[in-house]
Amino acid sequence: MENADAIVLRTVDFSETSLILTLFTRQFGKIEALAKGGRRLKSPFESALDILTQIRVSFLHKKGDVLDLLTEAKLIRRFRVVESNLAGLFASYYVVELVDSLTETHDYNPKIYDLTVKMLARLEQGTLLMRSLIRFEGLLLKAVGQQPSLRNCAECGKIITPEQKRIAFGYIDGGVLCFRCAEILRQRGHGQFLTSISANALHGIKQLTDPHDITENWKHLKLERNVQNEIRGLHNHYFSHLLGRRPRLYDWLSFIAQNDKEEM
Repeated sequence: MENADAIVLRTVDFSETSLILTLFTRQFGKIEALAKGGRRLKSPFESALDILTQIRVSFLHKKGDVLDLLTEAKLIRRFRVVESNLAGLFASYYVVELVDSLTETHDYNPKIYDLTVKMLARLEQGTLLMRSLIRFEGLLLKAVGQQPSLRNCAECGKIITPEQKRIAFGYIDGGVLCFRCAEILRQRGHGQFLTSISANALHGIKQLTDPHDITENWKHLKLERNVQNEIRGLHNHYFSHLLGRRPRLYDWLSFIAQNDKEEM
């Protein structure tokens, strides 16, 4: 029997009475477990199996491709996003979708758990939603080893100077590119995997996703709306490339941006 703290990422009806749950646990990483009786009004799980809940679980680990068996779940916290904060609700759904999509089963990574709990709590407040998502995306990419190179050319390692008005960015290469490397890739017919970003937007990404910003200066960063939109566009395409598809909440990102509140 294993015990863990978990966030409910996804639920799927298995039968008239049971659920299949995708959980991200602090102690074991992502697991998929069968909750027998989880759909019953009176179940052994105390109505704790809703998406966007933080729970304490006990489960039997099964070897191979067999689902783990959930035996107990107790609610720690239900992340409540008020009805007037619909944008925050969809932002929360987007967060758990990314965690589910970018992690492998049983890949132990407590940093992702802590990051997700902190972000879901932040989104409840209903302000700074888009810059919060951009920060979360950057820190999640770092945690899963997919952080793009933002200071050195992803091909040759040359330092990218801020004097350039626009900097090339390669989705396949995973980061910014110097002029020479970008030209070589275009000549090789890889131009469809290249875009460009302004120096202001690149600076904004660096500050918003700085993992060493323990005083949360990113909340007070002066960020023009057009620059934030440019960063959002780059992240949209980069995550779509990593996943091989658009995130399911992709179309809601514009709604989140339009209903974002910048006040603290």
